Amino acid sequence: MLSDSSAHHRDSVSSNNETPAHASMGADAQDKPRLTDQEKKNNHIASEQKRRAAIREGFDRLTELVPGLEGQGRSESVVLKKTVDFLRSQLEERRKLVAEIERVGGQVDDSFRPR
Repeated sequence: MLSDSSAHHRDSVSSNNETPAHASMGADAQDKPRLTDQEKKNNHIASEQKRRAAIREGFDRLTELVPGLEGQGRSESVVLKKTVDFLRSQLEERRKLVAEIERVGGQVDDSFRPR
């Protein structure tokens, strides 16, 4: 059985170790109201819309840059496949040009060589 003094000591220690949730936050956090669930949901939706818009813009840009994609419907898988095919053809063309330059006696900086 606990004596009165040990029970009092236990209670005072536990109450001293407990801090309110807002006490561990900075002054700014105390002044700023918490977001409601609806506000959190709205923020999440807005962030997701922004992310999707950025992806759409990237695909639109690819359709402008890659030959053969202009004016077509925007199937993302087609855009990616044709972009990869185009980049591979460009790398092959560069490899041929480097080889031709070297064949005729020219020098090519290593930074221009395909990796």
